[in-house]
Amino acid sequence: MKSTYNLQNLTGQIFNVTAKIQSLYPELYFLLNETPLFMSPNEKNITMKDFKQYLSSIRMQLITFEKAKNKK
Repeated sequence: MKSTYNLQNLTGQIFNVTAKIQSLYPELYFLLNETPLFMSPNEKNITMKDFKQYLSSIRMQLITFEKAKNKK
């Protein structure tokens, strides 16, 4: 089944992953500032692809961080 993405869905997913990182792994949350997603109120060319890539990026960071934590 193909998932449908819209702006509300993507931003909700980004919020959920970010909130999980913030609550469970504050040390990783601090590093999210280094995750590139260059958005400003003046940016008009942000695409759904940009949001999808950012979501994928923070999910992968979370998975990698969790695996590293579990190895300790």
